Amino acid sequence: MTRLELFSEPFAKTGNIAADGFRRLLGCPAQDLLQTVLRESIQNSIDAALPGAGPSLLIRFRTLTSHQCMALREFALADLPLGDHTRNEIATSIGTVGLKVLEICDFRSIGLGGPTSGDVASDGGEALNFVNFLRNVGVARDTYHGGGTYGYGKTSLYAMSACSTILVDSQTTCEGKPVRRFMGCHLGSAFDADTADNKRRRFTGRHWWGISDGDDGIDPVTGPHAAELAVSLGLPERDLNNTGTSILILDPYIEEGEGTRSVDSYIQETILWNFWPRLTESTPEEKKLTIRVEIEEQEVVLPVPDNFPPFDLFASAMKAYRDDSDDVQIIRSERPRMDLGKLIIKKGLCADRVGAALDENSEIPEQACHIALMRPVELVVKYIEGTPFADARFEWAGVFVCSDEDEVESVFAMSEPPAHDDWIPDNLPDRNARTYVRGALRRIEHAANTFAAPVISVAKGSNERGPSLAGTASRLGRLLDSVSGTGPGRPKPSPRSPSAKQELVISPARFIRLEIDNSNRRCAIFEADLQNDGTNAALEISAVSHLIADGALADSEDLPASFETRVIGMSFNTADEFAAGSTIKVGTESGTISISVLSPPEAAVGIRLHFLNEGRE
Repeated sequence: MTRLELFSEPFAKTGNIAADGFRRLLGCPAQDLLQTVLRESIQNSIDAALPGAGPSLLIRFRTLTSHQCMALREFALADLPLGDHTRNEIATSIGTVGLKVLEICDFRSIGLGGPTSGDVASDGGEALNFVNFLRNVGVARDTYHGGGTYGYGKTSLYAMSACSTILVDSQTTCEGKPVRRFMGCHLGSAFDADTADNKRRRFTGRHWWGISDGDDGIDPVTGPHAAELAVSLGLPERDLNNTGTSILILDPYIEEGEGTRSVDSYIQETILWNFWPRLTESTPEEKKLTIRVEIEEQEVVLPVPDNFPPFDLFASAMKAYRDDSDDVQIIRSERPRMDLGKLIIKKGLCADRVGAALDENSEIPEQACHIALMRPVELVVKYIEGTPFADARFEWAGVFVCSDEDEVESVFAMSEPPAHDDWIPDNLPDRNARTYVRGALRRIEHAANTFAAPVISVAKGSNERGPSLAGTASRLGRLLDSVSGTGPGRPKPSPRSPSAKQELVISPARFIRLEIDNSNRRCAIFEADLQNDGTNAALEISAVSHLIADGALADSEDLPASFETRVIGMSFNTADEFAAGSTIKVGTESGTISISVLSPPEAAVGIRLHFLNEGRE
């Protein structure tokens, strides 16, 4: 088996970026280290997927066998760097009894192809995946509408390792021919050391293990030698058609034992929380992820989001977005005028949590009230948490996907920090770009804060804020599940030609808002549309209110007086001027009837409308 050689990068006369600075490029992600590693790695695999189908991934956490540890120490990392700190760090990890590794392996992807030297000019005909992943820093993204931007997130792989070391195996192509490549990499600290020619030199802290290129550089070991070394370390076997990349993180920072969260549930949750859009039943084949998780040779089943609350609601919202359903809302910028993306929110019963969601430290909410933000690549960037339903038996979840127009998508992509876990308008130099991102976030946050608790208006002249209406609002809101964005009931009657015979029709009442009137009473305001046939100048409309429980009329006889509901007033074509009483004269006119109903706390109300002098409802 081939023994790898070590190459430590010296500072050039014109300077280099020190490894210390490289490690800090990731910044301070909102997620913890394992979440960031999985996000970045799976995102890179998605960007590298072969056309026509999403990639397949294997995520493994395992203990190396004694033979694998021997191969690591005697062949892969036999030569250690000169810097004392780095040498001791690596030696301590590879000498650990029961050494653990974390592997992230993808298949059905293009692998780390292209040239292996960072100074090779590209004609654009071949992807530079190898040099961009293992050599270069900060290269602009080359995947159209891809998940990544500048590739800084790969530093999380080194940060995850106690000795800042990874081993990489890839089956790929170069100049149209298949090739197997294996290389080790370490990201340490800058140091001074004596070289073989007895000169004192400064080194960047970046190190590679491979085969000398004969020109003061290093290349990966290739062909059967690469395959043999990969197999000796327990990495997945590959043939020429099984292209992709395996990344082995040495001695990962993953705590185990009593008082810590189980690794399997933590990885399961991280994948679901960040990648559920690529795992749902409605995900198109070209975007669908297939992920297997193994912990110490035991497979961990990854649930389908559609069957794992609260991701079932997110999956429902995502399906509505993909189907371009009627209840999808367009988020727009007015100045400059531009469609920024689509927002859809779904609500339902708060189902019992299962699996990883039951863990004490789980990030999965007990009652969802979140909007997932993403670009068209359909990877979750972050969640905006809104106002939950006052009734904990119900929850809601939504998605916002920014527009796939290049002008818009590129703006949102560039607003992301290196870890791709936020949209930060201040990252953008262009005024219009900042306006797009700020405007979208402002509208999304408003939707998140008002979906379960409609905005309350207080009657004019009242100095009292009045009691909280959140409980009532949540119950009234639940009555509106099956209706369109125009409100419950029948849509407004369409205009008829002068020759057509008019019919006497009134739509079911639709809930508009909650308010506190001048008598400090909690009121629900409803509206209904009247189409009049003009035959009865004495026609009147009567309204009767009632309590609602479980979507049906409720008997209030046994309830306390505080649950009283009645019609307070009505108006016709003048929504702000209510006349007392539950009856109003409409004569021969058509228009909109507004009804104010006494709405008790912790209850939902509805109304029925009747024609008087006509003997009909």
